Amino acid sequence: MLAETHRLDALIADLLDLARLGAVEFPLDIVVVDLRDVADAADDVWADRCAAEDVHWELRVPEQPVLVQCDPGRVRQMIDNLVANALRVTPAGEQIILQAGLDANGGYLEVRDGGPGLSDSDLEVAFEPAELYSRYQGLRHVGTGVGLALVGRLAGRLGGEASAGHAPEGGACFRVSFPPATG
Repeated sequence: MLAETHRLDALIADLLDLARLGAVEFPLDIVVVDLRDVADAADDVWADRCAAEDVHWELRVPEQPVLVQCDPGRVRQMIDNLVANALRVTPAGEQIILQAGLDANGGYLEVRDGGPGLSDSDLEVAFEPAELYSRYQGLRHVGTGVGLALVGRLAGRLGGEASAGHAPEGGACFRVSFPPATG
């Protein structure tokens, strides 16, 4: 019952945030953030959770700062949604990677896993509410159906972009990009 209560609580929080994202006055605290710091904080939690499921966890961050304009609390919310999804489908003995980095457009975070992955048609609708949920319910462990939609909409509100792809580890790769820090 406790696990179901936590699941329902997470669903309600995600649904409220998703609904609020459509509002003009959705609260964001945009500041200059080093994505390495947010990834390091997430590492402290997710390394233990993955170990408990016998899933190999790896954090990859560059030596140089990954400075972006974003809301660190919302970035952590996106990481938590993506890693929770990955952990739900990644079998014991496989890997989940959280990576922060820089590219020509700014900073990014990636969550990659060694799970079953997604089809090309899944990638096209990955951030639509309940799309993957409806496709995979009963076939694999699924979440609430709103976590990826929340990630996609939060990325857009933060001036970035969320994308889905195939991971070299064999599963899915979710990438969230952020605008570079200015000034």
